[in-house]
Amino acid sequence: MIQRSDDKTQAGEPRQIPEGAAEFPVLLAFPPQGHWTQPHLALPCLKAWLHQSGYGAVEQMDLSVEAFDHFLSPASLKAARDRVQERIPLASFEADELDFESMRAWRAAAESTVSAEALIAGIDEAKRVLRGQDTPIKAERGFWNPDRYIPATRTLYHGLRLISAAHYPSELTPHNFTMAYSNERSEEVLAATLDEEQNPFIAFYRDVILPRIMEQRPRVLGLSVLYGSQLIPALTLGRMVKAALPECHMTMGGGFLAYIGEKVMSVPGMAECMDSMIFHEGERPLTMLCDALLRGESDLGEIGSLAWWDRRESGTPKSRRNTPAHPIKLDAAPPPDLDGLPLDKYFSPDLVIPYDVNRGCYYGECTFCTLPTVIGPGYRTRKAETIAEHVAILRDRYGSTHFNFITDCMPPGMIQDLPERLIETKAGITWWADARIEPKAYNDEGAKRLYESGCRKLLFGFETSVKRLLKLMMKGQSLKSVVEVARSCTQADISVTFYAMVGFPTETREEARETLRFLEEHRDIVREVSLQTFHIDEVAKTYKQPDEFGIRVLEADGDLALYHDYVCESGMTQEEAAEMFEEMMASFRRNLPIFSGDNIFYFMQKSHYFLHLANGTTPDQFVERCIDRTNSRTARGAEDGLSVSPGLASVPLAFSHSDAVRTMGDPLARAARPDFLTGRFVKDAEAVAAERLKPLPPTDRVLLYDPENGEFIEVRPDGLKVLKALEAAGSLGALLERSRDRGASEEALEKVRTFAAELHRLGALRVENETDYAAVR
Repeated sequence: MIQRSDDKTQAGEPRQIPEGAAEFPVLLAFPPQGHWTQPHLALPCLKAWLHQSGYGAVEQMDLSVEAFDHFLSPASLKAARDRVQERIPLASFEADELDFESMRAWRAAAESTVSAEALIAGIDEAKRVLRGQDTPIKAERGFWNPDRYIPATRTLYHGLRLISAAHYPSELTPHNFTMAYSNERSEEVLAATLDEEQNPFIAFYRDVILPRIMEQRPRVLGLSVLYGSQLIPALTLGRMVKAALPECHMTMGGGFLAYIGEKVMSVPGMAECMDSMIFHEGERPLTMLCDALLRGESDLGEIGSLAWWDRRESGTPKSRRNTPAHPIKLDAAPPPDLDGLPLDKYFSPDLVIPYDVNRGCYYGECTFCTLPTVIGPGYRTRKAETIAEHVAILRDRYGSTHFNFITDCMPPGMIQDLPERLIETKAGITWWADARIEPKAYNDEGAKRLYESGCRKLLFGFETSVKRLLKLMMKGQSLKSVVEVARSCTQADISVTFYAMVGFPTETREEARETLRFLEEHRDIVREVSLQTFHIDEVAKTYKQPDEFGIRVLEADGDLALYHDYVCESGMTQEEAAEMFEEMMASFRRNLPIFSGDNIFYFMQKSHYFLHLANGTTPDQFVERCIDRTNSRTARGAEDGLSVSPGLASVPLAFSHSDAVRTMGDPLARAARPDFLTGRFVKDAEAVAAERLKPLPPTDRVLLYDPENGEFIEVRPDGLKVLKALEAAGSLGALLERSRDRGASEEALEKVRTFAAELHRLGALRVENETDYAAVR
């Protein structure tokens, strides 16, 4: 045995490294679906700790970004096109009306039919744009040019819509993965792991990932499940690996399982997909698990924070839960290790390195928040000196100066100490992080020092402008301090994002609109708003003490349920809160330039807006760029040189695509799908939507797809005739001249001009060699 003093057992004794640890093969994997723009921090922290603890044969795989890269390829999109034609052919939707139950499938079939060929042809170029692989001059081309970035982003989104249509009714997006199966019911979750028709990851694992795992033959496979969208993909992989490699111990951990892990471990069928589960912080429990397995032990009862399936007796495995482990000293933890991750596959031109400056929340009083509970025991932080040292190591090792400091909120002391240390050591980095309103720390001078240290973006927990609700939430902040902090940061050229909430218990519509007015009035200091509807989970104070918030929590109907419906004594209902969410988002699209039109893609892609700030663009300059781009598109007219955009595709429709999109955007329709944030199904929501949302009557329409802009455009059949005539004529001027020669009236010619101007604004028509937005800047 080798003794190490930098790690201790639960008893406090120095840990003894078992013989053979250096060669003991461990594989860590991040299952789909997670962010595709930068690595997640979980696996690199675990790998670094295991290495420090003597385990040298540790590999890691980001299966989420690998899945995105695999699906967004010509071969996968061709296969998806064929599956859509087989499973939901557009021609099969022939009826007197299109009811709500059929509307989403019809839309998927229509969009897939018209866009598939263009997506297959353009997907590789779109990936290159987002990865900055064709951008020798940052200011002019590719990722840094919105007229190339936004169409490329749309192409990737539409590519995933084609993949989703092939596995209908499943939906895979850059932000979520849902199926017809509910995450809240164990029998449905287990069934989903076997349904290859709806689960796209079964074939992906079997054909792409499992052969690589078989080649490595790990003794331990650890899966990090941070989000509800990962649950079914993780259990799917677990089932397949256990069948193929019975000797491999399958363990899981992560934030989402910290919420529902005990429920998962109470379902006997889950033993077919995993052997154990680690609750909360994973470094020490995972190391102790590897130690025990290396020694050949079958009794895992001494490993802190572990739940495990005891298979020592024949028959059904028994679920056991161990006592919690002691937290690690964060300041003694090594910097995260990103080696082995597919850094070239993230959809970003520059690597943004995640780094945890602390764990937990120093405030920990917000009545709606559960993160301090599920992250792990206690609040801990690293010293500013340690952070600066680690930052320099990571910067030099991975050749990137961009960092995402992972924190619930930085404590006031660190807000002062860390910038000083980064400046003193000449770290030369840029960074962004979540934060809490602390007026003494984020004053004018403090904000300037933050900017000097590399801070370019901060996201604050604002929630609401209503004092009554702030008190009920126990936020411990005033509106005066909110404005002071945001203004100080803005004046220092640090972009400010506010987290906001709608639907907190007893909130009225007028109070929600009061918050909206506050945000609109301060749009000069708030660049983005991350808005969410309120949800009750089983960890929050709102669930445990509902009487204090004037609510009655309803019983959940799923054995894995985390979130609950509720009834308010006063204020908005859940349905009214969903309607108010749409009203507020519509206002943000009108009043926040980064949310206007398709500029919102910069908000939707984690770290992309930050990279512009990190590369020298100020928040004001970026806002002006968004305004100019929106205005320039709005101002497009019916120039004589207009011609049909290359590759424009069309398909005739029996119903209106735009009406279907509008209907599917209704809050009732949104409620009928798994919730975007939680993944849960709202009980009876689909039946309510089907009853209250009108079916679409038949009408002749044509759906266009413009591959250059990634836009779906609906026209009438006579509009398609004009397009074909314009294409034959070569330009709008030639078409008008030809029509005039044939006796067309000025009124008819003006209608053509109006139609052409609208299509020009939408992108279906363009002027040859039309100067793009970036060049005129």
